[in-house]
Amino acid sequence: MLKAGGADEVILDDGAIARKVTAKYDKVLELVGTTTLEDSLQCVSEGGSVCMTGMVGNKWSLENFSPMESIPTAVNLTTYAGGPEDFIATPLEELAEKIKAGKLKVHIGRVFRLDDIIEAHRVMEENKAAGKIVILP
Repeated sequence: MLKAGGADEVILDDGAIARKVTAKYDKVLELVGTTTLEDSLQCVSEGGSVCMTGMVGNKWSLENFSPMESIPTAVNLTTYAGGPEDFIATPLEELAEKIKAGKLKVHIGRVFRLDDIIEAHRVMEENKAAGKIVILP
């Protein structure tokens, strides 16, 4: 599914992917958060960047964080939180047109009715949707 979406390579994250990486990358998107951030930093080449945008690891801070030890030389660490202004700026009509034209593929994992929103949220929290969750009225 990820390769079909444009990824060149997919490595399943077990919390220690640095040992699986045979060549370092220019960019790493960290979606889990602080629980895997230091490992992801070890996967980037000098001049590369790690962008932490996810916080699904149920841990909100790094204990005893030492930047000089945790961030490799010449590696950039940045974050993206995405607030309401980012959502409002999203070109939804343009994205909808691309989806309709088949230029943008969206993998739908599960579909729920609004009456089943509690179950939909549980599936999301347990990461069991296997794609996007759709809520219908």
